[in-house]
Amino acid sequence: MATKTLLTVEEFLRLPEPPDAHYELVEGVLITVSPTMPEHNNVRDTLLVALRNFLAGRELGRVWSEQAFHLFGNTVRIPDISFVRAGRVVDPHHLPEGAPDLAVEVISPTNTPREMDQRVSDFFAAGCQRVWVVYPEHREVYIHGLAGVSRRRAEETLEDTELLPGFSVRVSSLFE
Repeated sequence: MATKTLLTVEEFLRLPEPPDAHYELVEGVLITVSPTMPEHNNVRDTLLVALRNFLAGRELGRVWSEQAFHLFGNTVRIPDISFVRAGRVVDPHHLPEGAPDLAVEVISPTNTPREMDQRVSDFFAAGCQRVWVVYPEHREVYIHGLAGVSRRRAEETLEDTELLPGFSVRVSSLFE
């Protein structure tokens, strides 16, 4: 029987980054993340721009695309978009420790429900407040919070009065 080689976060960070792949580390296991397609990137970037425009001139926090986070133990996840509230110290030369306050995942055809459940669970286990899971095919966003899950359809508005007071975007605009 073959034995899996488990990596530490330090070993993971020393791996060369190949030009055609991205990796995450889940409980010491190196996971290859599938390349994204144009639809995924368009949706991610549309929401990222909306968040960046909203945050400009406000001191609410920072938003990033494809930022790795050392969640816990030997687990490093890379949400499509992450938001970290103001006041949280993030060393620009090291992986942020813990989860972002908001993690956004845009579903790709290769994502499985089990994989997404595990991602959401990992973010919450590391202290995340909210996870938005965006489904381009259905033009919906599922908002996972500590109190449960809610859904926003295309004709509805995506907002978060606690983390992003004043932010509002029509869900359908993410898919145009």
